[in-house]
Amino acid sequence: MIAATGTAINHLKDVGMEDSVLTWPPLLRWYGLSNGPQEIVSFNTDSGVLVSWMNSQLFLGKEPLQLEQIVDSPLLGIVEGPGFLAAATSDSITLLTRTGVLIDRLGQENLPGRIRKFGSKADSFFIDTPNGQFRTTSSFLSWTQAPSVNEQVAWSSQRPTPAAVRKQLLDTYQGGGISLQQFLLDLHSGRILGIGPWISDLSALAILLLAISGIINWRRLPR
Repeated sequence: MIAATGTAINHLKDVGMEDSVLTWPPLLRWYGLSNGPQEIVSFNTDSGVLVSWMNSQLFLGKEPLQLEQIVDSPLLGIVEGPGFLAAATSDSITLLTRTGVLIDRLGQENLPGRIRKFGSKADSFFIDTPNGQFRTTSSFLSWTQAPSVNEQVAWSSQRPTPAAVRKQLLDTYQGGGISLQQFLLDLHSGRILGIGPWISDLSALAILLLAISGIINWRRLPR
């Protein structure tokens, strides 16, 4: 197996298969990719902008956003400001341009409490927390406590993820399948079995011991 997979890896490019992908369901299940992530959360703005969260990654439409930090918590809502988007989780608010470029990220230390709801009204933005409701302006520099305003604020609510977007996100998660090269490398090293590297190492050690003991025995033969 080691010889066959090593030879195949060395000549994948020669036969034009270096970009080949395997999508066999049992293989995807073995790699933990068959069912995709457990949760995809999506929100639409009034103008139709779709932001989704999956596997600690934010997506604008179908495209993953390049952020400086992962987003561990699912989205709780998004709102639009003048020229920007604000996406909230329970402990952060991420500010983005309308094309998805990161502007700033407010962590829990910049918020008056853990967020339960996120919404807007006119030129103000609101969060609902266990400590009450708070408002800020589009600068997001400071928060002031607000009276209960549930009936006045347009609280962001989760929407079903469109089927085409969901498929694209799952393809992104799975990478379209397992690359043939990765599969052969895992076979070659034994990593596909989990404890495979130890088996490969022990096999290599056994071959080395056989070689050494064979040489010793050969030298002991009467001449």
